[in-house]
Amino acid sequence: MRQLVSRFVRVSRRDGLRAATGKALAHVAQQAPAVVQAKRDVIGQYEAILGHPLGHGLKITRQNVPPGSMTWVIPDFSANSGGHINILRMMRLLKARGFEHQHVVVMAPHRWSSREEAQAALDQAFGAHGITVSLGVETIEPCHYLVATGWQTAYWVAKYRDTRHRLYFVQDFEPAFYAYGSEHALAENTYRLGLTGITAGSWLADKLAADYGMTTYPMSFGCETDVYKPTEKRAHKHRHIFFYARPVTPRRCFELGLVALKQVCERNPDVAVIFAGWDVSGYEIPFVHLNAGTVPLPELPDLYSQCDVALILSATNLSLLPLEVAACGCPLLLNDDPQARWLLSDSEAFYCDMSVEGVSAALERVLADPQEASRRAAAALDRVREATWEAEADKVAGYLAAIDSGAKTARKRKAK
Repeated sequence: MRQLVSRFVRVSRRDGLRAATGKALAHVAQQAPAVVQAKRDVIGQYEAILGHPLGHGLKITRQNVPPGSMTWVIPDFSANSGGHINILRMMRLLKARGFEHQHVVVMAPHRWSSREEAQAALDQAFGAHGITVSLGVETIEPCHYLVATGWQTAYWVAKYRDTRHRLYFVQDFEPAFYAYGSEHALAENTYRLGLTGITAGSWLADKLAADYGMTTYPMSFGCETDVYKPTEKRAHKHRHIFFYARPVTPRRCFELGLVALKQVCERNPDVAVIFAGWDVSGYEIPFVHLNAGTVPLPELPDLYSQCDVALILSATNLSLLPLEVAACGCPLLLNDDPQARWLLSDSEAFYCDMSVEGVSAALERVLADPQEASRRAAAALDRVREATWEAEADKVAGYLAAIDSGAKTARKRKAK
């Protein structure tokens, strides 16, 4: 046992905790008797994602489906999932803009024993707004717009016959969630299925149009400024850096940020770091810090307001976090890459190279110039106050009307 523990520690230091854990689990599986090892049904798993044609090829008219009816196919939902929150918010707002028939189909595998149980959970998590739910792709019914969400839902949507428009609500470049292998390829191929994209931001719209020939319509982000707003900044012994710490989400670059923060704190003993987003108590952190973990929403505005700069790294598309932090008056430092700089200008945020040295040097520049930090934070706050989900829903409603009328207002380029 001692040898196994030592080997685990050694592999963790060399290859990282995730790799070491995977190798340990594989070793345990190899030692188990063959009779208790269940075979993994890879073929069944991926054929269930690739799907097969459903429907009868109906001509969609006002007589056989409600005009503007929308069915959204989603992976199993959670009240804490940012992606699901964005989907259900948009459904609610579109319902108020004339697209009254909003329906969710929860794709298998899911944890619900009945449609009624899923409906009650959906209403509790996201509010009872008259959005109906059913379970399994076999429950998709004729509709005006059929919308894919996560990449696992796209193949079914592309093959469904009884709809007028097949859409793809794309919130991130999901192939980048995986190593360059089967799932990367399967996710990437969903952009070649002929679906019309409504994307979270201009970076995704441009990328999917340029690289895959998709027709795309970009929306932007809103912010709930009744929730996220500045609180009074109190006197502190330390200057505070907020770090969005999600070691379980590789695209948030936790390891790179952690090493850069160590350098900053070594050179600036009056600096402390606040980690939030995940419990980091299992990590060696040799500088003054607070492990805030997963913070309840009502406490976030004050946490952001007490910080002198927020470090938010995004290897793929931005989350809503930069606008929410900016709404609380905290200066932002983001990585200087196309997927991270489409939302805020140089006058509203600071940008850095995605390297340890680039991050640490930029953090020190921000801390050394509080007047410039305050100026950019004020400009970002003004920007956020104009960013509403209602305006973005108006935009999407306009896109849906344009798609239905065949108007050529989308971003469409020849694939490379």
